Amino acid sequence: MMPELMSSGEIAQLAQVERPVVTTWRRRYSDFPAPVPGAGGQLHFPADAVLTWLLDRKLGNAEPETLRAEHALHTLTAYARQHGGRRLVLSLGAALCLREMSGQVLSTDPLKAARRFDPEDDFLLSDLQEAPALADLPGMVEQLIEGAYDVGRAYQFLLGSATRLGWPELDVDVLTPHLVTLIRLAADVPGRMRTHGRITAGDPYAGPGDLLATLLADQEPEALSFNAAQPDAALARLIRRRLLLAGVPEFNIEVVPEELNDEFADVDVVVTRLPYQPTEQRDPAEDLSKISDIADRLGPGCTAVVVGSAASLVDALRDTDAITRRANLLTSGLVEAVVRLPGGVFPARPGHSAALWTLTRDPVTATQGRLLLTDLSEAALDQRVVETAAEDILLWRAEGHRPDGHDPRTGLVVPLDALDLRRGAALRSPGPASVTLRARQATDRPALIGDIERRLTEAEEEAIRYADEHGALNTGAVQRDGTRPRELSLGALRTARRVRLLPGHRLSPEHVGPRGHHRVIGAAEVVARSSKRWVDRLTLAAEYPHVALTEPGDLVVTTVPQFGAFLDEDGFSVIEFPARGLRISPGDALTPRVLKALLNTARNTARSPGAVRGPRLRDVTIPDLNRDEAARLDEVLRRLDERERLLQRQAGLLAELRELAVTGFADGTLTTLYGTNS
Repeated sequence: MMPELMSSGEIAQLAQVERPVVTTWRRRYSDFPAPVPGAGGQLHFPADAVLTWLLDRKLGNAEPETLRAEHALHTLTAYARQHGGRRLVLSLGAALCLREMSGQVLSTDPLKAARRFDPEDDFLLSDLQEAPALADLPGMVEQLIEGAYDVGRAYQFLLGSATRLGWPELDVDVLTPHLVTLIRLAADVPGRMRTHGRITAGDPYAGPGDLLATLLADQEPEALSFNAAQPDAALARLIRRRLLLAGVPEFNIEVVPEELNDEFADVDVVVTRLPYQPTEQRDPAEDLSKISDIADRLGPGCTAVVVGSAASLVDALRDTDAITRRANLLTSGLVEAVVRLPGGVFPARPGHSAALWTLTRDPVTATQGRLLLTDLSEAALDQRVVETAAEDILLWRAEGHRPDGHDPRTGLVVPLDALDLRRGAALRSPGPASVTLRARQATDRPALIGDIERRLTEAEEEAIRYADEHGALNTGAVQRDGTRPRELSLGALRTARRVRLLPGHRLSPEHVGPRGHHRVIGAAEVVARSSKRWVDRLTLAAEYPHVALTEPGDLVVTTVPQFGAFLDEDGFSVIEFPARGLRISPGDALTPRVLKALLNTARNTARSPGAVRGPRLRDVTIPDLNRDEAARLDEVLRRLDERERLLQRQAGLLAELRELAVTGFADGTLTTLYGTNS
């Protein structure tokens, strides 16, 4: 295998750190691999030596297994530049598939085994015949498997890196993970599996087969069969390999060159995205014709989830043929839900607006003449929104319209007569999307407001009781005589061991979410003085075993984007870099409440507009209060915090009540009796 070189940027990507960190390593560690001479104007380093150095030093944010897998990819980049990314991904994927089929390490000439295991050329034969002359194909395969634990994960890792290897066309129609989750949940594979025991899924415009593969999440692969249409023979083999290496039996995979054929009449669920067309060539009538063909082949109880252009599926139409086709589809009784999606769901085409339709053959009678219309165009498509929207679709599919039933939380049930279909009007629910997202059943909103009013009364009574018990606020403030306290920097406090600096940790975005066991406090949380991000304790133990949690009373501070201090009263939180923590030594005159207040009023924390860099944490100065003064200030701050807590509770309830009232008046489901004779 030819020696592979890496730039500093590639080393940073390999170690999952920022680019300047590599420069720091080169300066700090004398044993950092030396650059290779004669590699051109840019510095390049031997990849093998860099990997060994990172593993020995245990630096960076990547786990050893990830480092090895990423190193394998960097090793492949030279071959990709020489032979082309598509050719390399196809041939190496075929070699991984042959390795799984044979159960043995590949020989230096794998074609003999390929002809024996794939005589019909359904999975790999042609790709290996057209493979470039690679010096150590078996070694490359074993290296990928070792880095990814097994062949299936190695293949997914390879496909996920196609863009980096020079085949960006493979990912050009890939959807965002949250939209893929919405498609999978709307297809309701688990529910169908419980009912039927096994199902068949189809995709008439399969692309690289990624949507079909997502249906395997948390399912037994042996219980699913797949039908796909892909006219490109190489991509058809790629789809078969993808499903086979995911555990699907070979006889459960059918990939045909025709877009739609009679085989699709036997599927239980269809998931697909309509082929992309640029604006100047886009024909809404053609898109709607494709959906009509899918609908015609749906069997009893079968469902299709289709993603297509918003210009065809939800926007206003001008072409008479397109208007007629969309009206006929919507009035056929097959279309159960229409979802307008936010921008950016096609990462490779961020300007392409999209929408989602779900169709079901023989829906429940209570859905007739009505449509579930959801507008997510102004929503952040996160896990909570996706799960809520999918729940609305599944409940609508199961129950239909019930006056006493579930009211959608992310959309509205709209009579088809109110949509002006014959004029091609845009499919929009009454009221703006922000109001639709917050819409609740009309009978629930007055009860919610009444509950908030009750809690507000309780909060006011609690404030009155506190005032009666403690009297009016009187700090007894008087003029102080004597000299001012001397200034002391945080660096001096650390040197005197009065405070301890706690490091911040680099967390991967996919490990942080709205739910978990440990709160995450980073620079944004310090500036906002609140945290809504959490990390699961099992994820923390598995991915970040060396992370130390905060203790009650620790301070989290940051200097970027501006200086701020956050008091973690509960503790057991994770500090996210670039934020850092401060822990006061036991017995010190300073208290967490006093230190936070002094830091917030420090004079040398602002960055001058012309400064090259902002203030350094160790240079921030605070007055060195003696123990008696610190105790007096802590008592004042405690009393102020108690009163502020009472007021903040009332302010939060008032804000919640205001939102419910405005939402109710905006969507026409709420009024009041003020100013009437009732």
